[in-house]
Amino acid sequence: MLYNYDFRYFLAKIPVKSVLRLNFRKMVFTGRKENVSKNRPIIFAPNHRNALLDALLIVYAGYHFKQVVFLARADIFKQKFVAWMLRGMRIIPVFRIRDGKDNLDKNKDIFNNAARILKKNNPIALFPEARHNPKQSLLPIQKAVPRIVLPTEASLNFELNSQIVPVSIYYRDIFGFLTDVYITFGTPIEVSKYKEVYTENPNLATNQLRQELEISLRSMVVNIWNDEFYDEYKDAIDWNGELLAIEKFSHRKDDYLQASLEIVKKLDNLYENNRQEFDNKIKDFREAKAILKEHQLSTKDKIWKPATEMNIVSRFTSLILTAPIMLFGYLNAIFPLLINKKLLSFFKDNQFIPSVRYATGLIFVPIFDLIQSLIIGSVTNNWLLALTYFIAMPITFYFALYWRKWWHSAKRDLKVSRFKKQFSDKWVRLVQLIKL
Repeated sequence: MLYNYDFRYFLAKIPVKSVLRLNFRKMVFTGRKENVSKNRPIIFAPNHRNALLDALLIVYAGYHFKQVVFLARADIFKQKFVAWMLRGMRIIPVFRIRDGKDNLDKNKDIFNNAARILKKNNPIALFPEARHNPKQSLLPIQKAVPRIVLPTEASLNFELNSQIVPVSIYYRDIFGFLTDVYITFGTPIEVSKYKEVYTENPNLATNQLRQELEISLRSMVVNIWNDEFYDEYKDAIDWNGELLAIEKFSHRKDDYLQASLEIVKKLDNLYENNRQEFDNKIKDFREAKAILKEHQLSTKDKIWKPATEMNIVSRFTSLILTAPIMLFGYLNAIFPLLINKKLLSFFKDNQFIPSVRYATGLIFVPIFDLIQSLIIGSVTNNWLLALTYFIAMPITFYFALYWRKWWHSAKRDLKVSRFKKQFSDKWVRLVQLIKL
C-alpha cells in the first residue's frame, strides 16, 4: 500500500537524486530544518513550474522525510505502462472537472487514501495550482489541499496535528542546463486552528484555508502577476538580480531568489503608487531591449560588469587546452545525445525539455556507458581498460556539458567587452537604462 514503506522506492531514490544533483549548478534549500517536522503529518504544497523536476526536488529535499506520496492530475495516467510507472513512484491521480464529471466521484477514494497516508504519519505532496505554469507567476490556488486535510482532521476531532507546508520552487533559468534552483519551505499552516470554523461551516473553512495557503505562497514565490509587463519584469530580474544579490543579500544562501523577489516587489510598488515613474522605467527597459537587439546581445549578458581582456583570454586559453577532453566526452555520449534529440521532437511544449534531458541522463547515459564498456572489454580483452572507460565516459561527458556552458559564457562576455569598447556611449546609456 502507498502508506507503507517501500524498499524499491528507497533504492530508486539513489540514482534519481544523484542525477538530479548533476542537473543543476547550484541547489539551494532553505527552511526545511525549521519548518518541516519529522514527527507530524505533512502536506507539501509547492508551486508548479516544471513537469517532472518539481516533484523530484521535493523528494531530493527529504533528507529526513518519510517516503513522499504525490497526487497528480489524472490525465497523465491514461496509458497503462505510464500509469504503472507513476504508481510505482508513489504518485496517485486526482481528477479535475475537465477529466469529466463522472470521474470526479473517483476522487472520494483518492482523498480517502490520502487521508490514510496522513494518519500513518507519512507526507503527501500536492501542487495546489492544479497544473504546471512555466512562467514566473502563481496561478490561483485550488481547493484540493483543504478538501483532503480538513475531513481527515475532522474524523479525528482535529487531533492529528497535521501541517500544510507551502513550498516555493524558483529556477534561475527554467529551460537552462546546469543552472541554479532555489527551494524554500515556508512557515507551516496549522490545520487544527480551523476546527471551530469547520464544525460550523465546512465550505467556509475550506475557502479560508485555501486563501491562507495562497497568501503564504504569494509571499514566497516570484510572482509576476502583471501580464501586460511580464517581459519587462523578467528583463529587470536578468539585468539587476545578480548585482542586487551581491549588494544586498550576500549574507543569504538564497541571495538571487531574494533579489528577484525584491525587484518584483519594487516594480509592483511603482505600478500601484507611482504610475508615472513606473511607465518611465518600462520605457527605459524597452529602449535597453532595443539596443541589445540591435547589437545581438541578450538580457542575460553581464552588461553591468564586462569582463576584462585578461580574463577573457585566460578563459579561452583554458577552454582550447581542454577541448580534447570535451570532444572525448561528447563523442562517447553521441547515442544518448541523439536519443535526447529524438525524444524532444515528440514534445511541442518547451516545459518537457528539462524533464527529457533529466530522463536521458538517468537512463540512457548509464545504459550506453555499460554497453560501450563491455564492447571495449570484449574486443581488447583488457577489462581494466574497460573499467577505466566505464568510469571516464560519464565524467568526461559531464565535463563536456560544462565546457559548452563555459564556452558560451566566454563568447557572450567577449561580445559585451567589444560592445563596450566600440560603442562606449551606448554602453553607458544602456547601463543607466537597465538600473532600477
